Amino acid sequence: MSTVGVFASIFDDTGRILLVRHGYGLRHWSTPGGRVEPQESPIAALRREVDEEIACQVRITHLIGVYAKPYRDDLVLSFAAAIVSGSPQACLPEISDIAFSSRDSLPEIAFTRRIRIEDAFDRCRGIVRVFDSADSLAPSFDTHVGATLRANRTLQPTAGRSDA
Repeated sequence: MSTVGVFASIFDDTGRILLVRHGYGLRHWSTPGGRVEPQESPIAALRREVDEEIACQVRITHLIGVYAKPYRDDLVLSFAAAIVSGSPQACLPEISDIAFSSRDSLPEIAFTRRIRIEDAFDRCRGIVRVFDSADSLAPSFDTHVGATLRANRTLQPTAGRSDA
């Protein structure tokens, strides 16, 4: 079954990112977020997941990137967000712990999640990444939409071309 997930990258005033540790399964670290439910918009899902996991309301500032895992039929949208009310806290039993982490002090995090977090630290906007396995990016799909759009805007139609 295909899944769509949404995750929030929330930074504190010192530039550290908020991480949550799941209270189930392998107890992985990630950014707050989760699955989009049927008939739910990605934005509504992100607000719901953040409230459920850390008891905060957020303002979504921009799309960081789209991350596809075709081998799992999975798509993730990563957004930059800012807390507008609440104080982050672990909401048991789903979340067992929270921590703000600098880039240099990230805990052990799965490859695909680490890429999302690194993109957030790099202040990416509109990046598209396709993973060909749990630990490898598909090189032909590792693109940045913004760079592509800028490049396309500089192209000038060639005189006499019918497709221009």
